[in-house]
Amino acid sequence: MATTHHFNLDPKQVTIAALGLLDRQLTLGSIPARYSELNFTGGLGDVINVNRPSRSIKVQETGVSNIIKNPITGDSNVFAAASDRPLPGARRAPNGFINETRFPVQLTTLVQNASTLSMEQVAFDLKKFGGQILAPLTRGVAEYFDDTIAAWIKANITRAGLTTAQKNAIGGDIEVDIPKYTGARENLMERALRIRTAFVDARERLGKAYVPGTERLALAGPEVESILLKDPEFVAVDYSGDTNALRRAIIGSYYGFDVVIHPSFGLEMYFLHKSAFLLASVCPAIPMGAVTGSVQNVNGIATRMLVDYDYDKKADTIGLDTMYGFTTIKEDPDFAKGSTLIGEKFVRGLKVVITEVDPPVEDNG
Repeated sequence: MATTHHFNLDPKQVTIAALGLLDRQLTLGSIPARYSELNFTGGLGDVINVNRPSRSIKVQETGVSNIIKNPITGDSNVFAAASDRPLPGARRAPNGFINETRFPVQLTTLVQNASTLSMEQVAFDLKKFGGQILAPLTRGVAEYFDDTIAAWIKANITRAGLTTAQKNAIGGDIEVDIPKYTGARENLMERALRIRTAFVDARERLGKAYVPGTERLALAGPEVESILLKDPEFVAVDYSGDTNALRRAIIGSYYGFDVVIHPSFGLEMYFLHKSAFLLASVCPAIPMGAVTGSVQNVNGIATRMLVDYDYDKKADTIGLDTMYGFTTIKEDPDFAKGSTLIGEKFVRGLKVVITEVDPPVEDNG
């Protein structure tokens, strides 16, 4: 009887398991909204279009069309009888229009990794496919995802593209000066106070742009985390018992923001709503030369798993890959704040630049 390896590998189940592991290991990668396509027929560098719904259909106000007049001449205090009520004029409101628009997302990155398994490894060394093969593969993808997302956030989560009039209407980015660290109690309190002020200012500016009050995030680095944790008014929340990487990175809720700490950030903060940017991922079809494979979509991430055989080395190769790109989610063309037209601008997030300055010199007279 022919022998085979002792792993019962169903490509579909393996791919779903890999995506489940990947989703739990993502910190920053769990933040953006997601769009995915399976069996994508294009290639790297192509652009896909994603529908953007309108914010709302404007209400048309209609007043009383015909005034009810008192038939008793000269008496303004007696109401008209029902029989004296005139026929109404036209009451039909002008029709609105569901003006869905599209915005492009370019597929900028092909992320992939693979592992070669010799016949000796398969026969003698490998006991648990999930722990020994699948977990390291997905962990590598998750680390790369988070690093590229951090770099993208630094370059794109900003209101720098607003005009002066638009910034006056809804606010722009925030600049904060904090005294350099001395270790004194007053110094710690002042540093924390300046950061707290930035939270309040960011809350105000997101509110002015009608950004939803739920699912708001503040992204920061370990330096900002240290300032916050030394603040006597800050209460950290321990999520260490949760297996989700994003949950473990949240150190608490502060002024309506979940504070997410990631080592890719320095002395800076980014305030945003979860809908501020989009991760679009696609999968090409299974190639004809592959031994087996599967493309799956779990929680908006499309990933392909391929299994091939190297006749030269007498070894199996198992790999994961996906193509993806990011884009900020801008508002629809008609979006306005009062009389100021905002239009297709990014307003669902902003950047806080933090600068350390010399503390004031005490005057001892």
